Amino acid sequence: MTIETKKKRCAHSFIYRMEECLIKGELEEAERTVFDFLDSIRELKKLQAANENRQQLEQVVQRLREQGILAERVARIG
Repeated sequence: MTIETKKKRCAHSFIYRMEECLIKGELEEAERTVFDFLDSIRELKKLQAANENRQQLEQVVQRLREQGILAERVARIG
């Protein structure tokens, strides 16, 4: 299971926890859980951005290879 999947499952469990707190009338706990949920969403956004950056880098490296340029050399020169 990937880190992203684990984070998504965690965020999803916060939704259930909020629902339970609301049903029981535990509004303070529901509110704290909302903040935990939002932190989870922020972490998922960071992971998504990192994945997008990695994919862009892989595309650049692939284009360099297609042109016969060694990415390792570019990294050393840069």
